[in-house]
Formats: sequence, C-alpha cells, structure tokens
Amino acid sequence: MIRKPRTSADPDVSVVIPTVPANDHDAVVDALREGTVEEFEVLVVDDADLDICEARNAGIEAATADIVALTDDDCRPPPEWLARVRDALAGDAVCVEGRVEGGRTYRGTGLYVGCNLAVDRETALAAGGFRSAYAGWRDDTEFGWRMEDRGRCRYDHGMVMVHPDSPRASIDDEKEARLRREYPRRYEERIVPDTALGRVNDWLWRRGFWDAVDRVRYAGGNS
Repeated sequence: MIRKPRTSADPDVSVVIPTVPANDHDAVVDALREGTVEEFEVLVVDDADLDICEARNAGIEAATADIVALTDDDCRPPPEWLARVRDALAGDAVCVEGRVEGGRTYRGTGLYVGCNLAVDRETALAAGGFRSAYAGWRDDTEFGWRMEDRGRCRYDHGMVMVHPDSPRASIDDEKEARLRREYPRRYEERIVPDTALGRVNDWLWRRGFWDAVDRVRYAGGNS
C-alpha cells in the first residue's frame, strides 16, 4: 500500500520511504514537513508483503516529480535536506549520495547508502530499479553502481541525513559474495581495505565485533 501523507500539485521532489506496518514512520514525515522546501510529496510504501527493493521501486514508479529522494523510516532529515537534494540534481547528475550522521555514519565512498540517496526518476526506472536479489544487504550499493553506467553520479557532503539508531541490517555473506563476483573491480576499489589497519577493522566488522560494540554503546545511551 502506498500512502501520501504529503502531496503537491507540482512537487520539486518526491520522497520515497519504504516501511512495514509494525514500524513507526510518523516522525520522519513530521521532520520532512519542517523543511525549507514548500513543493514536495511523500510516498510511504507501507507493505509487509514487499521486500525493501520492491517497496522502493513501487515508490519510484508512483512518484510524480522528476527527482526522487530515498530515505528510511528510522531517519530524521534536517530542515535543509530537501533543498539540498533538489539542488544536487539540478545539474547533469543522475544519482547523488549524501553524508549520514548518528548511529550510522557515512562519508561517501561510492557505496550509495539508501537512507540518503537522490536520483533522477526516469534514469532509475531505465536502470531497472533496485534488485530483490540483494534485498536487505548491498541493494543500495548494487543499484548505485548500475546508475553509474547511465550517467554522472556523485557525492554531496552537504546533503546530510541523520540516522539516530544503529542500522537494523546484518551482513549477508551470500549477497556480499555475489556483489564481489558481479562487480569485481568496483568491489576491490571501494570495499576491500588497502591498509593493514583497514583489513583488521574489516575482519572485525565481518565477524560482528563492531555491531556488538554499537549495541552496547547505544544501549548505554538509552539508559
């Protein structure tokens, strides 16, 4: 089911939020309403029968603006987020990734984190949208890499999204291996660490060490 808690006759941006009925998405919609852009629409794809890729694709297809911004139901967009999204896609870019702060941090390494991603709608549809074969792990990265084959993709440090809690996803070794097989060059360049310290951190991450640290850290912050 797709609901539109915010509509516009001529939106500059369509915001797509995939969710399920068990999750609260009111807070992210309220945060969007506090933004500086007047003309935008919000599409909440609220359907437990769809995986995250299917939900995002349904939202992109139903969107009416040329620019589609993607975020998640556990994020809190700053007031200037939509304005930054609109400006980032005003040129020749077909996909723009942004910075993520909070329980998840990201600084733009060509991995296209799905909670802060803006795309040209027609290009995203032509690329085939998100692939369910990667649903729940690396689906956003794989989508972004296909978008690179269709036009200019870039990182905008000023396009910031706040992700208050630690991510809900966990490593899927099978999907990780598939990404490496399908995109060997980009995987080696962007995911495989090139320093000894990076390799140690990567080894700990793949074995869940840093996830355990985050759980302790955020449990303490909520006490």
